[in-house]
Amino acid sequence: MRRPSLSVIGLVLCCLALAAPAMATQPAPRPTYAAEAIPDPAPSQPVPPHQAPAGPDAGDAVRRQVSDERVFSKTVTCFYGPNLDQGQARRLCSQQARGRLLDDAAASLAHDAALAGAGLSTQDLRAFVDSLLSVAVADEEIRQVPDGLAVRLTLRAKTPQSGLAERLAAFAANPQVRAAALAETATRDRQAGEARMAAVPFGADREFRAKEMQNEMREDAAFAARRVVPGMSMANVKELLGDPPALKQAVIGPETYVCAGYGKIWVVFRDGVVSCLRTRLDYVQRYGTDCHCAGNYATILKND
Repeated sequence: MRRPSLSVIGLVLCCLALAAPAMATQPAPRPTYAAEAIPDPAPSQPVPPHQAPAGPDAGDAVRRQVSDERVFSKTVTCFYGPNLDQGQARRLCSQQARGRLLDDAAASLAHDAALAGAGLSTQDLRAFVDSLLSVAVADEEIRQVPDGLAVRLTLRAKTPQSGLAERLAAFAANPQVRAAALAETATRDRQAGEARMAAVPFGADREFRAKEMQNEMREDAAFAARRVVPGMSMANVKELLGDPPALKQAVIGPETYVCAGYGKIWVVFRDGVVSCLRTRLDYVQRYGTDCHCAGNYATILKND
């Protein structure tokens, strides 16, 4: 076998020396994947809760926090004689309640900065406030009592949520708007006055409660007459009827009497047990008291 000549070997070594720098600068091939993940862009920084984004809606967000709305409530109790039906009684009491509700609303809004600076007269202020109110019935109770009808009515009113300044400017600048409001309020005031005249002329709240008490007394008396019998102990009666609103005591000879008043009935105890039930106590001079089971027997319902 022939050996390569030295010239040939030198030529090969020279070529390898020239190719080495070029191979060193060529980058290594990247491995291939089915898909390469693309990193997400950096998330935007959230707006802190206390900072509202600037823009045309920023002022609206602030204005929505301010409201002209005011809320008023009035409860009125009315009593009418037997000549009125429930519809008439409710209408009259509603008119009376509406007038008193307007009184309260006008007195309250008179201190509002916008109204106080408008320089309205008392009548104009009342009429303007009346034009603002949106009134609804919040609660009502109509009760038939022996002498007529008792009505308890609660009205609730609120003013518009916005536009108070615009309404006030229109009221002050437009004579027709002002005249219409004054006329409407005058009508309501007249109706409220007529309603007060139609009611029984005494304190309605007191009368309502008085009628309730009278009914309760009749119910207590009927219940006691049915359930309480002679021989029952004080503890038994108290458990049945509760504490008596009225109480009297007397000592007649060796016997001790206690008279417990429950509405329109008296339970008379002798020595701790029921001796009689009577519709009223009867004073007897020889006893020097009215707490006993003697005297007018027409007043005695049950006796031992």
